[in-house]
Amino acid sequence: MADPLSAIASVVGLTIAALQSVQFLAKTIGDIKDVPDTINSIKIDLQAVEPLLRNLNKALQGDDSGIILNDQIKLAVENCDRACTTFKSLLEHWTRHSTKEKGFWMDRWRVGLFGQERIRSFKGQLNDCKGTLSVALSTATMCVFSLVTNVRSLN
Repeated sequence: MADPLSAIASVVGLTIAALQSVQFLAKTIGDIKDVPDTINSIKIDLQAVEPLLRNLNKALQGDDSGIILNDQIKLAVENCDRACTTFKSLLEHWTRHSTKEKGFWMDRWRVGLFGQERIRSFKGQLNDCKGTLSVALSTATMCVFSLVTNVRSLN
C-alpha cells in the first residue's frame, strides 16, 4: 500500500497541474479576438472549475485530505488536466491565424464547422470533473466537521 504522504503529494502535484491547465486555457480563450460564443462559454465553465481546484489544493495542503485521497478524485483531476491541455492544443491549432488584435474569419469558420463536437465533448468532460470535485470537497468538509464535532464532544 502506498505511503499516505506520497499519495497526498502526488494528488497535490496533479491538482496544481490541472489548475494551471485550466488557467492557461482560460487565458488562451481570453486572448483570442472575436472568439465564437461556443468557445467563450467554455471560459465560463473553466471559471467554475478553477475555485474547486483551488479549494481541493487548499484541503490537500491542510489536514483535511483523508477523504479526498481516493482514486476517483485523482482520476477526476488527471482527466481535467488532460482534457484542458488537449483542448488548448486544438484551440491553438484552430485559431492559429488569429491574434489578440484581430480574429481571422477562417479560424472562426473552422471552429464553427469542425469544432462543435469536440467542444461539446470537452464541456461534458469539464462538467464531470466539476461534479466529482464538488462532491469530494463537500464530503471532505462534512468529514472534517464531523471529526471536529466528535473531538469537541470528547472534551
